[in-house]
Amino acid sequence: MTAMPFLMPQVRRARFHERLQRPRGPRLVEHDVMVPGLDPAHDGVRVAHLTDLHVGMLTPDRKILRAIAHAHAAKPDLMLLTGDFVCYSPKFVGRLQELTRGLHVPAYAVLGNHDYWTDGEGVRHALERNGIAVLRNGHSEIMLRHAPLSIIGIDDAITRHSDARRAFRGVRAHGSKLVMTHVPSMADRAAELGDGLIVAGHTHGGHVVIPRLTARIAAKFGNRYLAGFYRVGNSLLYVNCGIGSSSVPIRAGAPSEVAILTLRAAPAR
Repeated sequence: MTAMPFLMPQVRRARFHERLQRPRGPRLVEHDVMVPGLDPAHDGVRVAHLTDLHVGMLTPDRKILRAIAHAHAAKPDLMLLTGDFVCYSPKFVGRLQELTRGLHVPAYAVLGNHDYWTDGEGVRHALERNGIAVLRNGHSEIMLRHAPLSIIGIDDAITRHSDARRAFRGVRAHGSKLVMTHVPSMADRAAELGDGLIVAGHTHGGHVVIPRLTARIAAKFGNRYLAGFYRVGNSLLYVNCGIGSSSVPIRAGAPSEVAILTLRAAPAR
C-alpha cells in the first residue's frame, strides 16, 4: 500500500503519453441529404467532402492522410475539396502534392484564401498534377448514372477572386447541381443563380466554440453560416468544420471532420 503514491505519477504520465499518441481525428460524419432539384437518377450518389487541409506547420501529415483514407473507405462516387490546402509558406505546396496523390475517384476543388495568400498558382498546379480538377469560377458537367450532373466552383471571395455569375454561365437550368465555394457566405449568391447542394468550409466550425458567443462573433465578421446545414433560398448549404489548423492546433466544440453526403432526390409529388 505504501508504494502506490510513488507509482501513481508514473501511471498518469504513461496514460498521458498514450493519449497523445492516439489518432486525433478527423471524425467521419455521414448524412443523407435531400438535394433540391436533384435528378432521381442521382438518388444514392455518395459525395466525400473535405476542406481546409492546411498543409503546413500546424497540421500533422498523418491527420491529412487519415482524412483521405476515411474518404476512400466510404467508397464515394466523387470527391469535393473546398480550399485552404496550404498555409504560410510555398514550401508546403510540394507536400500537398504528395499527400493528395492517388485519389481513386473523380475529384474537384476550389481554392481558398490561404492558398492565394501562399501560392495560388502553385496549389492549382499541384492539385491538377494529381488529376484533381480545379474550378475557378467555372463548372464541369459529368454523366453519372446516365444523367448529367453539374459541378460548379466559385473561386475565393476573401481574396476577391469570386464571380458566381461566371461560374454558373452555361449551367443547365434543370438537373442535379453541386456547388463548391470556400466561403459559406457565397451561398447567398449561388442560391440566386440555381438550386442544388452547396458545400463550403473556411469557418472551421468556429474552431474553439464557446456557446452563443462564438456564433455571435462570427456573424459580426460576416460568417452567418458556421457549421452544418442551412436552407439558403431554394438551395441547401453544408458547412464542413474542416481538417487542419491555421492558427492554433487545438480544437474545442468543433472537431475536424470528413463528410460523406449521400444525395437524395425529393419524392415525386
